[in-house]
Amino acid sequence: MTQLISRFSFCLMILLSGLAAPAQAHISLVSPPPLMDGHGMENKSLKFPPFGAPGVDVAAAAATVVKSGSEIDIDVSVYIIHPGSIVVLYTQDPDGKDVAPVFKLPSLRTPIPHTNLLYQAASPCEPVTGCTPAFSDQHFKARVKLPDIEGDIILVVRQVMWDKVKVDPDSGEVDLSRVYYHQAAKLRLVK
Repeated sequence: MTQLISRFSFCLMILLSGLAAPAQAHISLVSPPPLMDGHGMENKSLKFPPFGAPGVDVAAAAATVVKSGSEIDIDVSVYIIHPGSIVVLYTQDPDGKDVAPVFKLPSLRTPIPHTNLLYQAASPCEPVTGCTPAFSDQHFKARVKLPDIEGDIILVVRQVMWDKVKVDPDSGEVDLSRVYYHQAAKLRLVK
């Protein structure tokens, strides 16, 4: 009877953890303040390129004032770790057309192009599982130099997951439609 209760408890724990998994975002921008919070989202809002903030009026959003050309600290909570990278980009376009992600590559040998790239680094790895997908609560922190311009920019932080890449076996073409999570912050750069 004790074994049956233990098995039931174990199965219930696995079932409940499976149900809780989709409610967690993969990343959540902590600092600077994001256009839309990423933690605990029950939908796939962070999958919407380029900002992970569907429904947010970027032009009307509040901006954090920062000195032009300065360095700022980026802090991103990484809740689900995947092998890949974290990239930081910027745009002055409230629609973000120039930082829209690339969804197709001719082959795996082709690097993913990132327009207005400010920073790129490997994703943090979970100490226990290495760089395999894992739940975590690690922080990715980086010091990023901002462009020496004035006005509003949207800082885009993007998780790129290499284990979600699909390769067409016949053509070798790479499908990147599932590899990105996006978050963004609006900054006002002043001299």
